[in-house]
Amino acid sequence: MKFFLTFIFSLYISHATAAETIQMAITVDDLPVHGALPQNTNRLQVAQKMTEVLKKYKIPEVYGFINAGNIEFQKNDLEVLKTWRKADYPLANHSYSHMDLHKSSVEDFQNDILRNEKWLKELNSDLNWKFFRYPYLREGDTIEKRNSIRQFLNNNKYQIAQVTVDFEDWAWNEPYARCKNKNDTKSIEKLKKSYLEHADQILDRSVKITNHLFKRPVKHILLLHIGAFDAEMLEDLIKLYQKKGVQFISLSEAATDEIYKIDPGVVGKWGAELPYQILKSKNIKLKDIGADTLAFPATEYPEEFLAGFCK
Repeated sequence: MKFFLTFIFSLYISHATAAETIQMAITVDDLPVHGALPQNTNRLQVAQKMTEVLKKYKIPEVYGFINAGNIEFQKNDLEVLKTWRKADYPLANHSYSHMDLHKSSVEDFQNDILRNEKWLKELNSDLNWKFFRYPYLREGDTIEKRNSIRQFLNNNKYQIAQVTVDFEDWAWNEPYARCKNKNDTKSIEKLKKSYLEHADQILDRSVKITNHLFKRPVKHILLLHIGAFDAEMLEDLIKLYQKKGVQFISLSEAATDEIYKIDPGVVGKWGAELPYQILKSKNIKLKDIGADTLAFPATEYPEEFLAGFCK
């Protein structure tokens, strides 16, 4: 009897573990330049550190979404893109100048996308670079603008690289640079703790939302940025996600999920991950599915919590 119960319990644990597997692709925005840098740190060092960690953990096909306009201002930053490619990771389109569609005309935005292609063809010609990610995740402040750009992307054979998991990692880079410059190790430890806590909770929320919407596990896409603190925290972040049952997959595989064919057709002041757009299209609020609270210190908006660090 004891053996039978042990056997049943082991089957339950095995089933639970399998059920909790989360498939997710990592993507990285704003190559070659993102956020503030601490003293004695450069963009190339950030790229080298990130790619070394990604290779160490065998993370497949991590797309770097580029704004090639930055190369015009600082030629040395081209080495960041070359480093990404030397690590056998592909590049894709994030617009030439990180243009905000909500503040731009359709024509200007289209031209900004096309202007980026010169560098994608030169650095990435042997791989599929026809993924596009909207800067700020803003897809248009009017339905006409939204539809026009979507049609343009379709005509030019782009697939939108949507996002399902975004914990606003970018918000930690500036306070980290300030604290690093002041050698404030106590504050840096607080930054590290809050970064991982928020990443943990936002993944849980994203899974809860997508499970509610689609009644099945989906292939998630994580948004990160090429920042100094991201490079510092990437290994710990990967370890955290692995403990939570994340299986890392390529963007090409994640993008085959049927959810990425959905156009929620919503507009608003801010950009948003795809699941949030779908919630809005269905008039479902986070509180309706019990996903409206986080235990993040002070506020669920990290830039507000982080603003006072090392000022």
